[in-house]
Formats: sequence, structure tokens, C-alpha cells
Amino acid sequence: MKGRLDESATYLLQWAEQRKDSIHLCCRKLQIQGLSKDAFIEIFKIIDANCVQELELSCIWEEELPFLNPYLRQMKNLLTLKLDDITEVTMDGDDLFDEKKRRKLISQLFSFYCLQNLYVDGTFAEGNMIECLRYLKKPLETLCLRYCFLSQTDLDYLPHCLNICKLKHLSLSYIYLFNLFLEPLGILLERVRDTLQTLELQLCGLTDRHFSVLLPALSQCSHLTKINFYENTISLPVLKQLLYHTANLSQLTQEQYPAPQECYDNMRGVETHRLGNICTELLDILRAKRQPERVAFATSRCIKCRGFLVYDLETQRCFFQH
Repeated sequence: MKGRLDESATYLLQWAEQRKDSIHLCCRKLQIQGLSKDAFIEIFKIIDANCVQELELSCIWEEELPFLNPYLRQMKNLLTLKLDDITEVTMDGDDLFDEKKRRKLISQLFSFYCLQNLYVDGTFAEGNMIECLRYLKKPLETLCLRYCFLSQTDLDYLPHCLNICKLKHLSLSYIYLFNLFLEPLGILLERVRDTLQTLELQLCGLTDRHFSVLLPALSQCSHLTKINFYENTISLPVLKQLLYHTANLSQLTQEQYPAPQECYDNMRGVETHRLGNICTELLDILRAKRQPERVAFATSRCIKCRGFLVYDLETQRCFFQH
């Protein structure tokens, strides 16, 4: 953490080094927050990189990533890669990487032969997403992109990318999609309808027109177990249409929907009683087709406290949640 090993990790490495002839230190999950080259070198003197199955890199300058490449290439069995807050520029704002260098870096960083799960938070994927997906060696099971900008070109590429044609988990939460045409995302959902299990599109700026585009494809994803559409804008008629479609998805065990616009007054305040009545009616749509397990409807977040009102199936009442 923050470039340093804590006391227990330091002790463990020293203990293993003293017994390296008889002890094999196996690290399945390695998290690095901030990079200290000396600490990193010490770690890989002791642990076997072949054992690392999950790697999480966070709070690292992009210029530091080439240093990691010799170690990354040793991770022959890496299944999960998480990149969080990989910063492209120095503190004074200078961009150290030209396009050629960045492409080379991406080709090295995403060329793991066993990689199944990719999580990218932050701006590292901006302008690089197509390159990142192209360099993958096999189809992903999980693709999670958050807190970044996606262009229409990026979105248009997704349904044509062979490396995400067998997705089980897709998350584009916290990516603003309001200005984009979502037909390519609908095509992608159709192509992964036989494998997709979770779909998360929280706070994406989706409106009625976006949901209408996605509905035909969504209704074909019969293996979905979890959907999350929290914090998007939807009217009651379109939300009912959405529920009529998801009511036929018998594998769903967790469903998170945005509260419809009809639950708010003219000042954007939530009418709690109306929210409860509407959600009761909405739950009946699901009950008519199947026995829902975990269903919740949530309002937009309060600007002041960042919480929101939730009405869920379990309590069948409204309550405040942070």
C-alpha cells in the first residue's frame, strides 16, 4: 500500500526467504497501490509470478508501467487484471507518452494468455479501449469499464470484437452514454445472450429512448442473474415495458431499477407515498410471471447527502440508503 510493505508482509517475505530451499510462497492475489520499485523487486525475489492469478494496480503513473513488464510477462496464469487510477501525465501536466509508446505499452499490458476478467477504472481506457481489447489473447468472461469516457467509435466497435463475444459479466456503470446511440450495445447484448449473467449500467445517463433501444436485446439474455439500472432517468410507461421484458428472465435473482420520474414533484423532491404505491404496482408485473427474489427501486441521489430512497421487495417500504 502506497509503495510500502506493511509489517506483516515484510515479516512473511523475510520468513520465506530464509526458508527458500524448502518453502514455496504462493501469491494468488497481488494488490499494488502506489509503486515502490525497491519493494516490488523484493516481492518478486520471493514469490513465484506463475502463481499470481489476480493482479490489481492502482494509483500508478503510466510512466512506471514499463518497469513492471518483465514481471508481468512471468504471470503466465493471470486470470484477472484490475487497473484503477492509472495516471497518464505527471504532476506538472506533461504527457510523457506519444501514441507509439502508448500502443506498445498497451500491447504488453494486455497480452496475458489466460486473462478472463478485465476491470479498468479511470481514464486509462479513454482513447485506448479498442487497442486494449484487440491485444487480448482470448475472449473475456468479465469486462468492467467505469469512470471513463467512451466515444461512439468505441461503442460501435464492441459488437464486432471477438474478444468479448462470450461475456458473462458486463459493466459500464458511471460512464456517460447520454449522447451516444446505443444500437451497437444492443447488438452486443444479442451476441452474448447465451452467456451473459450480469449487466450493470448504473448512472450512465440513460433515458427512455436508450432503454427502448436495449429492450429487444435484453429480453433475449435468458441467463441473466443480476441487472442494475440504478440512477438513470426513466418514465413509468417505459419502466413498465422494461419489467414486462425482464419478467420473462427466469434466472434473475437480483434486480435494481431506477424509480420512475412520476415519483418526483415539480421541485425534484420524492413523493414517498407515491413511490411506494407505484413500486407495489411494478412488483405485480414481475409476480405475474415469476417469483422475484431481490428487487429494488431507487431514486436519484440527494445532492447534499449523496443518499437515495429505496423501495425493495423484502421490506416493501421506502427507506433511506447511502
